[in-house]
Amino acid sequence: MHARSSSLILSLAGMGGAFAQGATHPAAPATAISATEINAEMERKNTGALADSVLRVLPVESGYNVGVSVVRRSQVDGKTPPDAIVHDAITEVYQVIEGGGVLVTGGALEAPTPFPIDGAIVRQIIGPSSSGTVIVGGTRHRVGPGDIVVIPPHTPHGFVEITSERIVYTLIRVDPQQLLELRSGPDQ
Repeated sequence: MHARSSSLILSLAGMGGAFAQGATHPAAPATAISATEINAEMERKNTGALADSVLRVLPVESGYNVGVSVVRRSQVDGKTPPDAIVHDAITEVYQVIEGGGVLVTGGALEAPTPFPIDGAIVRQIIGPSSSGTVIVGGTRHRVGPGDIVVIPPHTPHGFVEITSERIVYTLIRVDPQQLLELRSGPDQ
């Protein structure tokens, strides 16, 4: 399947403090990520139940970073692998582009274990975070193509059911503490 939009555009100039009264800063350049690039990441053959392909992590003039990824989650032997995580500083915005599932948000992580703060996954993808064995409580959201979910920091979340062979979504990470390593393009 292919993304339905022609491209994903992050208008970096309008984010953050640009709406402040009397702002006289020149507009920052925007970054466009084409549907071709998103579709290529969707179709990459990765093994395993999870693939989080970071396309960009960009600084924004008003003092935060924005990361853009394509995430693919697959069933393993017809079952949804365990998925329970919480981020200390990063807000995530999912937009489902293929497949479907049930995402739980809120509640509490059972047996939370912090990721190593100096590990590549923390520096390059998720920021300071903890994983758990399961989410206790929370709200169940059935999601499918076109749906958007905004997950603030300190909100446990995870897929408890993938209702198709896989679910694919774009993921925007808002990093107000500029913890994620910058990545300006697909070759970096």
